[in-house]
Amino acid sequence: MLRFLLPVLACALLLVGLAPAASAADTAGAPVDYVALGDSYAAGVGATPDGRSGDCRRSAKSYPARWAAANDPATFVSVACSRATTGQVLLKQVRTVSRQTDLVTITVGGNDTGFAPVLGVCSTTRDDADCDRAVRGGERVARYVLPVGLTAIIAAVKVQSPHAKIVVLGYPRLYAPGAACDVPLVPNATRRAALNRAADTLNASLRGTATRFGARFADVSRAFSAHGVCSADPWINGPTAPHATGNYHPTSVGYARGYLPALQSAAPRA
Repeated sequence: MLRFLLPVLACALLLVGLAPAASAADTAGAPVDYVALGDSYAAGVGATPDGRSGDCRRSAKSYPARWAAANDPATFVSVACSRATTGQVLLKQVRTVSRQTDLVTITVGGNDTGFAPVLGVCSTTRDDADCDRAVRGGERVARYVLPVGLTAIIAAVKVQSPHAKIVVLGYPRLYAPGAACDVPLVPNATRRAALNRAADTLNASLRGTATRFGARFADVSRAFSAHGVCSADPWINGPTAPHATGNYHPTSVGYARGYLPALQSAAPRA
């Protein structure tokens, strides 16, 4: 994947340099045309998928749909899809952006770093060291590989619509802090701390890449800080069954109270 992304990134950055810049007056006061890109966190897998988007499992209670309902944009389309990686967003989703698009949101990167496999290891292995190795492997991808993919996405979006505002939204920590947790199937405190650290590493990479290449970063970690799995008021679905749909994804409340306020602060109003 890295071999593929590097030439695409080089071409996209060249085209961005050649694309005409749009002035702020071009879109000031105009209705917003909004396109949402990303993975299952953007699709809304943990908040009752609508059943019409097949394996992408988009939900009307996801943060893109909630922002659209609250702001009445001129147009809104979400092509966010469960299990999407940066490469898949670049190849399959960015084409939805047009020159009329004013706002693009992106949440992606968790699958690049092995979100599901790492959780699987940390939830089942007998040895804490196995979990730590899996987490550190994901962190290396977050630091050194993910920025290439996200940069290519941002550059490609700018080629499609030079004037669009781009907002990259991050991920919450999965677990409330502390040693106590009475939720079944949750890893022990040492492993939960490692997984929370991985979320911080991922967000740092997303923030650095987004801001470096002209996008805004919307951090949701503070909003979710008291609402992870193991908390008294979780906004993230716990591991109620080993392969349950929507495990470790935000609930409808998490999108309404965690993601939506972050996007409202970062995005232009319709």
